[in-house]
This record gives sequence, structure tokens and C-alpha cells, in this order.
Amino acid sequence: MPPKFVRMATLSALLFLAGCSSLPGLYRIGAEGTVNYQKMSWCVPWSLKRVLRRVAYRYGDVVVFSTWRSPWHNRRVGGASASLHKTCRAVDFKVRGADMNEVYRYVKSQPAVGGHKLYPARRGGHIHIDTGPRRTWR
Repeated sequence: MPPKFVRMATLSALLFLAGCSSLPGLYRIGAEGTVNYQKMSWCVPWSLKRVLRRVAYRYGDVVVFSTWRSPWHNRRVGGASASLHKTCRAVDFKVRGADMNEVYRYVKSQPAVGGHKLYPARRGGHIHIDTGPRRTWR
């Protein structure tokens, strides 16, 4: 049986290579940026996690501040009645210090992104992406 250190190093390497972004708090993306989930990350689809990792690598630190919402919370924040946040298929995020218009152009080009919207600065200046059908809205 290999020593405990070797087993732990192997497990750590496998988790890193698998892109396990459900680990609590921050995880490192190369040397370029991190993805920080301020809300739960365990339910976010892998396809969106991969998009967020690519954004972090390309533009810097990503802060995900909305993932799953209860129906009550969704109503309270003015979410759509059929919001994909209620089924944990959507995220809202910002990228610290980045040109959000440029980030938005990039995420729109990602095949894993269905719905997408860049909210103006007066509404937080964040981006919404989800796994639903390809669309945007006003």
C-alpha cells in the first residue's frame, strides 16, 4: 500500500484534473484566476462550471453570487416565474476588474451557454448564464 502522502497527492491530482469545482471556497485555475462561489456550488451543472473556469483563466477572478434560489427568494428578488435558478441550472457572476462587455461576448460564444444576459451597471453589472435554450431577454 502506498504511503498516505502518495494517496493524498494522487487524490488531489485527480480532483484537480476532473475540475471538481464543488470543493468549498476557492479553487485555483492555473495561475490566471479563481472562481469563488458565494452561494452553493454543488448543484451547478458541470457545463457551466467549465465555462466559469474558462472565464477565470481568460479574464481573472470570478465571483458567483447567485446559483440556486428557492421559489420564495426568487419572487423576492424579482426573478422570472420559470427561472432556471430554481432548478440550479443558472448562475449570476462578475469578474473583478474586467471589461464585462468583453466577458459577455466571450460567454455568448460558448456552446454550453443557453440563456445569457449582461445586466447594466445600474442593476449590478453582472452576467447571467444558464443551460436552457439559446436566448436572451431585455
